[in-house]
Amino acid sequence: MHCDSLTLTRPLTGQVRPQELSKDVLQCFAIFTKDDDAAAYAAAKTLFYRAFGGQKYAAIKSYGDFLSARAEGKIPCALTCENIGFTGGDCGRVRELRADGVIMASLVWNYENALAYPNVREGGGREGRGLKKRGREALEALDASGIIVDISHLSDGGAEEILKNRAIPAVASHSCADGVCRHPRNLTDAQLKMLADCGGVAGVNFCKKFLGGEGGYKQISAHIKRIIAAAGEETPAFGSDWDGVPAGGIDVCPRNMPELMEFLHDDGLSYAAIEKIAYKNFLRVLREVCK
Repeated sequence: MHCDSLTLTRPLTGQVRPQELSKDVLQCFAIFTKDDDAAAYAAAKTLFYRAFGGQKYAAIKSYGDFLSARAEGKIPCALTCENIGFTGGDCGRVRELRADGVIMASLVWNYENALAYPNVREGGGREGRGLKKRGREALEALDASGIIVDISHLSDGGAEEILKNRAIPAVASHSCADGVCRHPRNLTDAQLKMLADCGGVAGVNFCKKFLGGEGGYKQISAHIKRIIAAAGEETPAFGSDWDGVPAGGIDVCPRNMPELMEFLHDDGLSYAAIEKIAYKNFLRVLREVCK
């Protein structure tokens, strides 16, 4: 559900490379920007379509596009946006993201912007403040445009505002379970339950700092099991955060995914549950939101 491969210093040369993608995997490519850097967003968008606009790939903008890519044997790729602070909350610009092909977006990254607060409070600990006025307006524009709302990096107060009594699925594209590893970037059981209540999903982040312990398959499994215990089998997914964590800080490479899924089965998860985690849960959200 998340990688930062587009915005590496040398884009698309890290863990996720176009030539190594498979038609059996839908990879979401995030555009990460600083709050006022609309030019960086435009450059990364151009790069995405240059890399994935050929006959071998399909840059999907909807669930229907995904089905068409599968039918044509093409490799599906999706554009997402990590931190839309560069829009300044301009609802017209937020709605334009959908025309740009963005299927999923978050309001904030690690620093306060015009829309919201990050999940880490200045000085440490979890941030409780909610969305700002422009953030609420941007949220309405995202929902109206059919863009999946992503709460990874968002404050607890902002996440609660979005998820409480929500009727449209939202996601946390790359966040682990706080019940396994205490960290402001990880989701509490209450947040996981609210995600489940709106039909959303949480993509487990493979970063060792968020997994806790020594990281690895065992910790990934522990986070998935905690998400299932708090929110059911329809909630966990794979977030990864490939190319978004310094070398040595992430535990699983793309080529290891089949091995990881076999480990999950050996660790007690059914193949039916693993199918949901691997693709069914996120595709359900894509189908419901990006029509």
